[in-house]
Amino acid sequence: MKNIFLLAAMLLLCPQLLISRQESRSYCCMFYNVENMFHPSVDTLSGDDEDFTPGGARRWTFYRYNRKVAEICKVILAVNGWEPPEIICFSEIENRKVLADIATHPLLVNFRYEILHRDSPDHRGIDVGMLYRSDLAECIDTTWIGISDSKGEPMHTREILAATFALDTDTVLVAANHWTSKYGGAMETEHKRMIQAKTIDLFIGDALTVRPGLLVIAGGDLNDATGSRPLESVGRKSGLSEVIPPADQHTYKYQGKWNSVDHVFTGGRLSASSCRAEVPGLPFLLERDEKHTGMRPRRTYRGFAYSGGISDHLPLLLFFQTP
Repeated sequence: MKNIFLLAAMLLLCPQLLISRQESRSYCCMFYNVENMFHPSVDTLSGDDEDFTPGGARRWTFYRYNRKVAEICKVILAVNGWEPPEIICFSEIENRKVLADIATHPLLVNFRYEILHRDSPDHRGIDVGMLYRSDLAECIDTTWIGISDSKGEPMHTREILAATFALDTDTVLVAANHWTSKYGGAMETEHKRMIQAKTIDLFIGDALTVRPGLLVIAGGDLNDATGSRPLESVGRKSGLSEVIPPADQHTYKYQGKWNSVDHVFTGGRLSASSCRAEVPGLPFLLERDEKHTGMRPRRTYRGFAYSGGISDHLPLLLFFQTP
């Protein structure tokens, strides 16, 4: 009984003990390229849309689409011990319908995910988008950052989505990226990724100048490796630092070799050393690599052959706590 009175007295005299306990809550932000997640309905906004329709070259039926939606929901449920991520940043989704079908799926509907999306000027019609748990995070502001070349001309590629959230008593800026691929040659396309790296670095640097107390997370499919020129240029103004998963965890396999093209950076009051990055190797995301050794991501298609998987990427998770 004396111990109970002692504890009650400590809490009355030191209410910060309760506050610090609340503020130490762990959060999860997921980045996931879901590879060609087109809605089967026909529209005129996408150059690749015709292939991903029921009558198109890939026979992308509503049955196959709904199966992939369900598989993505299973991933969201399973990556964090059945406690879905508070914020999810997607790459390669076609439109808002896709995000709505994920958010309202029976597996996820009770988690109250809200949608952040708009159609981008990407020549393939694939966008970035976010889902966030509205019971745990309040979206304060969104900014869509267009990409312009060295002459100031708009590039027909994905915009960067920067969203500001209230988590507990802190404010978190999350930026979802999907940089230009190496299709056409790594060196030939590097200048585009350099422009995208500079764009996000300058945007976050400016944001931190105005609001130095922000917690910052920036990541996505950056289509390049740690140590590459584009990734090395991130942080020059913003001070962002990469949070790297364990050495044996990778998000992508190319020509039999695992590597990581998906990355996450933190900055502002959210130090990289206080965070943890992880690539969940869930068994249903993988299949045996018949051409090379080991396992590989289980894709939706191999060439034009339907294989029933989800993506050529594995998801990347960032675990963090509000300071």
